[in-house]
Amino acid sequence: MKKNASCDGCPNKNCFIGHIQSPEWKLKLSNSKHLFIQKPGQHIFLEGNPVFGIYFILEGKVKVTISGKGNKEQIVRLAKDGDVLGHRGLGGDFYPINAIAMEETVLCFVENSLLYSAFIANSEFTFEMMLFYSGELRKAEQRMRYLAQMNVREKTADALLFIRDSFGINDETKELNVEINREEIAGIAGTSVGQIIHNLSDLEKQKIIDKTGKKIQISDEKKLREIVSAFYP
Repeated sequence: MKKNASCDGCPNKNCFIGHIQSPEWKLKLSNSKHLFIQKPGQHIFLEGNPVFGIYFILEGKVKVTISGKGNKEQIVRLAKDGDVLGHRGLGGDFYPINAIAMEETVLCFVENSLLYSAFIANSEFTFEMMLFYSGELRKAEQRMRYLAQMNVREKTADALLFIRDSFGINDETKELNVEINREEIAGIAGTSVGQIIHNLSDLEKQKIIDKTGKKIQISDEKKLREIVSAFYP
């Protein structure tokens, strides 16, 4: 599904387009971008696809993945309302990653030519994007370094906290605000599904988490964070 999307009255206050000070450019982007709605499991773009532009998430949840050995999925990022997708492809010919909707997701798409012109004409917009790139790179490098040093129990706890910090939890039920399967948790932790199932069961026995199907409740977040406290003092 695709149609024009106006920025007027947009409920998403975290969108990067909001950093553009020029009313002329804000209107130009508003009139030129497109709205896409993706169903759960649908690819927004595929690794190796030509880069035509970037996406701003209006509403929804997305996993960003890379393909490992034997096409094993590794999740390198989780994105939500207000986040940007496809920025890793800017300046290149092809996307180096996949982006897949985890629930029904609404996205605004801006083509390269318009985006580059907006960068040149709007220093605030460019500066905010630069800070975003820097923050994303810093977080990715930190996780890569820590994961290489963690045991499987620590990786499992870290994956759950990564999901919790990305998407939040329900204040009443303490459930993660996303349905996620064991394969996806393994893809975040960088380990096997069998090891994830075993360690989730151990955490459940210790009453640190509780799980029902794809729903996971963090019963004791303090104890969960203690497991990885050596890496996140």
